[in-house]
Amino acid sequence: MENFDGIFSLFIACVEIVLIINLLIFSEKNFVNKIFILTIFVLFLYQFWEFLICFAGLDNSIFIYAAITTITFLPPLVLFSVLNLYEFKSKANLLIFIPALFFTGYYFIYMNQLEATKCAVMYAAYYYPLGDLYGVFYYLPVLISIIIIIKKIRSPLDKTKKEQSVILLTGFLLTFVPSTILYFVYPNYTEIVESVLCKFAFILALTFFYFVLKNKTSIPK
Repeated sequence: MENFDGIFSLFIACVEIVLIINLLIFSEKNFVNKIFILTIFVLFLYQFWEFLICFAGLDNSIFIYAAITTITFLPPLVLFSVLNLYEFKSKANLLIFIPALFFTGYYFIYMNQLEATKCAVMYAAYYYPLGDLYGVFYYLPVLISIIIIIKKIRSPLDKTKKEQSVILLTGFLLTFVPSTILYFVYPNYTEIVESVLCKFAFILALTFFYFVLKNKTSIPK
């Protein structure tokens, strides 16, 4: 039977690149929108790497390093987007990228330890050092982002910003709640969490797409 491992990643990557092209053509190019578009691009790039690893058979350490380090920047980008949306403007915001830079450097040094242990149609499983620490880093910025959005929804906001907040919160919950449930019901979920989560994050990409199209208020850098 023909190998279809990773083919779902290609499908998602193709849809996400179409979303990006449409946003580049039709959306307002304010700073917040640009960050959200960049976040969708990171999701696209990861799916593309996973397709190459699992379907094209390019499963050497260089491509695995590219996939893992690409998706490593998703959580801080998400938090950076939320902070800028609500105008928490500070050069200190860039510090949230330090863990991503650390893991990028660390995995470069230990690249030969990176391994794709399993490929399937819907996901890929990886081995990488410091897995538990990486997991804490990965979820913490997302959790902080959700908390900020919830607090903003409960605070006085203009109608447009409140609608934007509800849209984003819905996308976050539909993406991360199913993944959290799987963590408790599937024993080996930690081995495939990044890959599966990025499939769920297709919902987040669609949410960001809708948000960027509707976000017409220019927010300077």
